[in-house]
Amino acid sequence: MITKPIFGFSLLIFISFIFNQNICYAQNPPSITGYTCNPNQFNPCRTYVLYRARGPQFLDLASIGDLFSVSRLMIANPSNISNPNTTLVNDQPLFVPIKCSCNNINSTFGSISYAALNYSFKAGDTMYDMSITKYQNLTTYQSVEAVNPTVEATKIAIGQAIKFPIFCKCPNTRKNQPRLLITYVFQPNDNISSIASRFRITPQSITQMNGNNIKILDTIFIPLSNLPKLTQPASSNTPPPPPPPTAPAPVIQENDRKGTVIGLAIGLGVCGLILILILGLFYKEKTVKREKYSDIERQKSLYVGSKKGSIVDKDVEVNLMADLSDCLDKYKMYKMEQLWEATNGFDEECLIQGSVYKGTIDGEVLAIKKMKWNAREELKIL
Repeated sequence: MITKPIFGFSLLIFISFIFNQNICYAQNPPSITGYTCNPNQFNPCRTYVLYRARGPQFLDLASIGDLFSVSRLMIANPSNISNPNTTLVNDQPLFVPIKCSCNNINSTFGSISYAALNYSFKAGDTMYDMSITKYQNLTTYQSVEAVNPTVEATKIAIGQAIKFPIFCKCPNTRKNQPRLLITYVFQPNDNISSIASRFRITPQSITQMNGNNIKILDTIFIPLSNLPKLTQPASSNTPPPPPPPTAPAPVIQENDRKGTVIGLAIGLGVCGLILILILGLFYKEKTVKREKYSDIERQKSLYVGSKKGSIVDKDVEVNLMADLSDCLDKYKMYKMEQLWEATNGFDEECLIQGSVYKGTIDGEVLAIKKMKWNAREELKIL
C-alpha cells in the first residue's frame, strides 16, 4: 500500500525536473547586452546567422564576407548560391557562419554568448549605426560598449579595431535537442507561424526556445536539426556565362598566297620602271643643260674672257677681222662682248628662231645671228 504513493511521487518529481530543464533552456530572455551563459556548462560551436543583403554597400558576397571575416564560398555554399560572384538583391537571405562561445564580460554583466568580430572603423561609423545598419540588429551598441570597456564611443579613431559581439547560442548536448540554433532578427512583417513555415518547424519549437514575448527587431534563435535550403532568386544560381568564342584564325590557302606574291612582284616592278624612267629624264635634262652651258662658256672664254678681266687673244681677233673685212662692208662691226651682253649670253628668252637672237645695243634693237666659226661662207651668202 505504501509502494504506489512513493512511485507516483517519484514520477512527479522526475517530470517536474525535466520540465524545469526545458523551461530553463528556453526561457533565457536577453538583456540589452546579450544572452547570459555559464562558461562551465557551455560548449563553443559553429553556427549561423541569417543576414539579409542590403544596398548599396552589401549587395555582393565579398563585402558581406569582409564584414563577418569569412570567405565568399563560406556564405555561398550554405546559402544555396552557385555563383559566389553574383550580384545580390535587396533582402536576399544568406546563412553566414560564425563561431559562438561564452565570454566573461565583468562582474556587472557576467558572461554572455556571442561571436566576436573585429571591425576597423571607417569615417562616419559609430557603434550605434554599425549595430543597427551594417550588423542589422544582430547585436546592440550597449553590448559593443560592454565588450570594449577601454574605448570611448565618441573618440574612436579611423582605422581603430573595435570588437562587435554577434548574439548567438549553442545547443546543449542532451538527447532530443536541436543540433543548430540559427540567430534570426524578427522583422516587422514576421510572425511566429510564417517563420516556422519558412524553416519547416513548429511554432511551438520557436516559442519554447524564445518565449512568447517576442518584439520586432528582437534577436531570436531558430532550433533546427539540419540547415534548410534557402530559396534564392534565379540570378543567384545562374552560372557565369562562358567566355565568347575566339574568332578562328584566317586560313590562307596556297593559291591566295601565290596570288599575293605575284601581285606584289608586279607592283614593285612597275614602281621600279617608273623610278628608272624619272631618273633617266632627269639625267638627260641635266646633260643637255650642262652641254649648252659648256658651249656658252667656251664662246665666252674665247671672246670675252673670264670675269677676272682676262684679255681676249688679240691675234685671234685681228685674224678673224681680217678674214671677214671683205664681207662686212655693208654690216656694222660689234665686239663679241657687246653681242654677249645684248643677248644675255645668248639666252633662250632672246631666241627668235633657229640661231637668230634679239638684242639691244646702244638703244637699237638688232637681230643677232649666232654662227659657226667658219663664218666666211655664211657672210658671203648674206
